[in-house]
Amino acid sequence: MPGAAVTLVLTADEPAARRAAEALFPAAELRMLTRQDLRPAAPFAGRLFAILGAQPAGSRVGLVVPVVWRGAAAYGGSAAPARPPAGTLLAVADHVNLELRGPLTGRWPAGLPRSFPPQTGIYQPADVRACGGARVYSSGIVVAGVANAGRLTPFEAGALREAGVFVVSDSVVPAAIVAAYYGLTLAACGVPRADANHEE
Repeated sequence: MPGAAVTLVLTADEPAARRAAEALFPAAELRMLTRQDLRPAAPFAGRLFAILGAQPAGSRVGLVVPVVWRGAAAYGGSAAPARPPAGTLLAVADHVNLELRGPLTGRWPAGLPRSFPPQTGIYQPADVRACGGARVYSSGIVVAGVANAGRLTPFEAGALREAGVFVVSDSVVPAAIVAAYYGLTLAACGVPRADANHEE
């Protein structure tokens, strides 16, 4: 559904994400979600499922959440691209899921078909455009979904090096999976954490 209007934006409940969401999607309704909201503990439980499940199939939803840049220290210096300039926003074009669980893992309510939605085409990075203020970096990046963006497990760190992925998030992938389940697409944007200079 190319060119679909973004009328609803889910944003992490923190100031930098809220400001970015307002700048990127000034006409859209904002819904603030906590980290726990963005990471449902069980299928079809919590605010993420309730909000996305109420959207018409085929809708495009904005998503603005924090991400962490993992660069030179984790990848041996020269293998990593330069960190984007401070204040830059990162449009998401795809993800690699490094978690061992997800929002559709666990006990399902009776009567709902148990199936995993395809993720092809879920992200629409062309719809993430700044109308002023922070610059949107590149035409879209790949984000690695991890359990805790502030502290990678040895498996996650090794997988990142193998895949050559430099940005991690613990919020993007669960939202993408739930959106895909309901037949939605995402205009997703990562906001690099200002305190994430301790690259691992």
